[in-house]
Parts: sequence; C-alpha cells; structure tokens
Amino acid sequence: MLDVIIYLIIGLMATMLGSMSGLGGGFLAIPSLIYLGVPLQYVVGTSKFMVFINSIVSTYRYSRRIRFPLKLYICVVVPMILTAYLGAYLVVLLPTKILKIAIGVVLLIGSIRMIIQRQKQQNNSLNNIEGQALPMRNYMSAVLSGTVAGLVAGLSGLGGGIVNVPMFIYVLGLNPHLAVSLSMACILPSALSSVIRHYIDDVIVWNIAIPLSVGAVLGGWIGPRIALSMKRETLRKIIGVIIALATIRIILETLLS
Repeated sequence: MLDVIIYLIIGLMATMLGSMSGLGGGFLAIPSLIYLGVPLQYVVGTSKFMVFINSIVSTYRYSRRIRFPLKLYICVVVPMILTAYLGAYLVVLLPTKILKIAIGVVLLIGSIRMIIQRQKQQNNSLNNIEGQALPMRNYMSAVLSGTVAGLVAGLSGLGGGIVNVPMFIYVLGLNPHLAVSLSMACILPSALSSVIRHYIDDVIVWNIAIPLSVGAVLGGWIGPRIALSMKRETLRKIIGVIIALATIRIILETLLS
C-alpha cells in the first residue's frame, strides 16, 4: 500500500508539472523510478504509459479553453513523428553522448532566455487563431518546428515536449498557454505508438503503471487549471525553470554515464 501511495504521488507531481509546462511528466517520473530501484529496462515503458494517460486528460482540459486549427496540429505532429524515427535510426550512426550534451546546452540556453528575457507582446494571428485561416508561412514554420523537434527528440531521447515548447514560443511565436496546449496534444499520438510498442515488448510494469496513471489523471486535470490561471509571463518563466532543471539532469546523467 505504501508503494502504491508513493507511485501515485510521483504520478501526480510529475504530470501536474508536465501538463503545466507541456513536457508530459517523464522528465521527473523516470529518475524517480530509477531511484526507487525499478529495473532500467522497465522504466521508460512504465513512465510512457503514465505520459500517455496524462496527455489524454490534459489535452481534453486545455481543449475546453484553447483551440487551434487542425491543420496547424497536423503540420507539427506528422513531421515530428516521421523525423523522430529518423533520429532514432541515426542514434546508431552518430556519437550520441556528444549530441545529447550539445542539445542539452542549446535547450539550457533557451530555457534561461525564457526565464530572464521579457517576451514582446505579439499581434501574431497564431495567438488568436480559433476559427481563422492562417498565412502559409505559419504552416511552413509549424512543419519546420515539428521536423526539428522530432529529429532532436529521436536523437537525444529527450522527448518531444522539452523541444517543442521553446520551438512553439520562439519559432511559431505562440503565447505560452497555446504552446503548452499544442505540445500536450502533439505528445498524444507519439505516446500512443510508444505504449503499443512497449506493450508488445512487455516492458510495462502494470502494478507501477496503474498507480502512476491514477496520479496522472489528477495531475492532468490540475496542471492545466493552474497554468490557465497564470499570467503569460509567469507561466513562461515557470516553463523555463522546469525545462532548465530537466535539461541539467539530462546533461549530468549523460556526463556520468
């Protein structure tokens, strides 16, 4: 019973922060499970099931307040899925340790920028897009964002959200609330495909995944509520801090491995 409560709390905290920042929650759940002694080969699959549940709940919560055109979503998620496979293939050909450190440094710089730099108010139509047709350049930027995010995620194993959110804010010019909402929606199909693969490989520990996912339902419900109640500047700084902490963990983990 104590173990169940611990896993539930981990799921709640990881997905609450994950759905607030658009990262999903794996960045916190994975090191927590490793620390608790879960065998490494089962950590990713078990955590990914939690992220999948969180993406369903939080996407639903955000969609009730924030809507974006389906074309924009497709322009991001399709190339992201395709290039993620390409990135995963290139892992066997390229020096991944150096790549992870380099990517981590770039993301860390971006996250620090999010924390200390005040974002200019934008009149970009991407910030008020419900029911509007967007210029072609915005869709092209969305394709570029998804392409780069998928490739970097596949190469580094960082996950799409940690790359997507800064890309959405600084490449697409989205406001933080819309960036987080779109990121969680983009996580959903890739998380589903990963869960199917992990289920086939039998690397999901269900007596851990289920309490994690119960916490994920709560976290996916609470996180968006907190995020949507924040001012844009405050949310952007919080996202920057969370990405910075997650990136520092990844850099240290890579250096010590």
